[in-house]
Amino acid sequence: MNWFNFIFLVLGGLGIFLYGIHIMGDSLKLLAGSKFKLMIEKSTNTPLKGILVGIVVTVLLQSSSGTTALTVGLVRAGLMTLPQAVGVIIGSNIGTTVTSFLIGLQIKAIALPIIGVGSLLLFFIPRKKVKLFGTVLLGFGMIFYGLDLMGDALKTITEYPIFENTMLLVEDTPVLGVVIGALLTVMVQSSSATIGLLQELFTTGAIPMVGAVAIVLGSNIGTTVTAILAAIGGSTAAKRTATVHVIFNILGSLLFLILIWPYSYFITYLQDVFLGGVEQEMTISFAHIFFNLFNTFVMFFFINKLVAISKKIIPGEDVDVVTNVDTLEEHLVSQAPVLALENAKMVIEGMGDIVLKMYDSSVRYSFTKDPKNLELGRRLEEMVDTIDHKVHDYLTKISVASLDDKSAQYQSIYMDTIRDLERIADHAQNLFDFFEHRYDAKQVLSSQGRESLNTLYEYVHTSLVLTLKAFTDYNENAANEVLEREDIIDKMVRDYRKQHIMRINQNPKLSSEENLFVDILSNVERIGDHCQNIAINILQDSYYPDVVLLKDKKTA
Repeated sequence: MNWFNFIFLVLGGLGIFLYGIHIMGDSLKLLAGSKFKLMIEKSTNTPLKGILVGIVVTVLLQSSSGTTALTVGLVRAGLMTLPQAVGVIIGSNIGTTVTSFLIGLQIKAIALPIIGVGSLLLFFIPRKKVKLFGTVLLGFGMIFYGLDLMGDALKTITEYPIFENTMLLVEDTPVLGVVIGALLTVMVQSSSATIGLLQELFTTGAIPMVGAVAIVLGSNIGTTVTAILAAIGGSTAAKRTATVHVIFNILGSLLFLILIWPYSYFITYLQDVFLGGVEQEMTISFAHIFFNLFNTFVMFFFINKLVAISKKIIPGEDVDVVTNVDTLEEHLVSQAPVLALENAKMVIEGMGDIVLKMYDSSVRYSFTKDPKNLELGRRLEEMVDTIDHKVHDYLTKISVASLDDKSAQYQSIYMDTIRDLERIADHAQNLFDFFEHRYDAKQVLSSQGRESLNTLYEYVHTSLVLTLKAFTDYNENAANEVLEREDIIDKMVRDYRKQHIMRINQNPKLSSEENLFVDILSNVERIGDHCQNIAINILQDSYYPDVVLLKDKKTA
């Protein structure tokens, strides 16, 4: 046997297969636009809906790992709760069986023509959507062409006694098959690739049914690695989401491992009834599909238990911060733009609360190296970016509606406010980055530096609180106080900067300890500047009575 040729065919075929899945998923995602993400955000208020959404999105992405990673990201951004995420993750396991079903349809015989048609559409048709569709076809064809290359190579290795003995060992010890399936999936980062390889090998008769089912179970465990990686550095809720995914797949696989002999007989029965008793790719597809369907059906009734277990494994209280962008009612934009403005204002108020929490977290991280504060800061920064984007789009739509001069002024002020709040969050994130660098370099602030920074932090905190009060309550006195405090902040920063330079001149050894201190002061000062911007907008004429009255009416 030419081992070099064997290795090249297997690796090359696997590469073509994985790249085919990649470009096909990316192109389907682009064809769908942002609809699939919106689908997840809007249609997961019940576990059953979450399961259906998980199936659809996984079919679009061609990757259960991709769906899980996206779901974890939405949890981190505060757009989805943990129970909602569980439904999507469960559904993604069913969605990933579509690839194995397609492989079982023996499409590889026409893989090259599909690649040819896809290439023609991609390179010779100028329309964007046609090009994307051509890329989908190209990826689709590459999936089966890659499998065909791998299959031809793998058939040669099945003739070796060592392979046959290993497969017999897997049949006698199914746990070994589970381990093989998990490790292979971790290595190639695709359960679809593992199932595809298994389907090709199974058709040769080299792998007994029990061993094949065991590898299917293992691939389900291996695919959880992506969720774990996506949750690293995320919020407690994001880590719990990944934990639920791991628990769901492991418990399901263990359950079927216990029942592996009767389940194998069941799959053999299906093979006899539907496939004439011939070992085909579709046999493994049956094993994959029915395992995930049954596992989903059973675990559906234990979603709350899964969430409870994840909380035991990942202890601690998650910060009670969620975005309220779902309250941006689209129908108000055309029907009642003034109410839509007030709707946007309430979301901006929530954005302000998140920004304040982020600033306070950066202050705590400045003096204590607590990873929880760093984790919280990253999560809140994602939330602020999400709200900024959605409110900006919402306000842009309102601007198209018929607004009187006063309402147009409100719309402009709200636009400025979300920009300033987003910039405050950016400066708070800079503080996290500065101090993370300092902690990594084991740099400690001098006692004078700590004292100066603490005083400045407290003063700016009060200014930020007053700014949010001025915006929320239309409080002119609070806005004026923010403006008065801004001059004091500027003076404090100038004084502390001079003191810093004097400390360095008097004791050059402090130069490394005081690293980035001036940048830290500048970022805190800029937070005060953005508070001033918001206060100036609030003090513009005609910004009070009508909107307050509107708010009172809406509350009533």
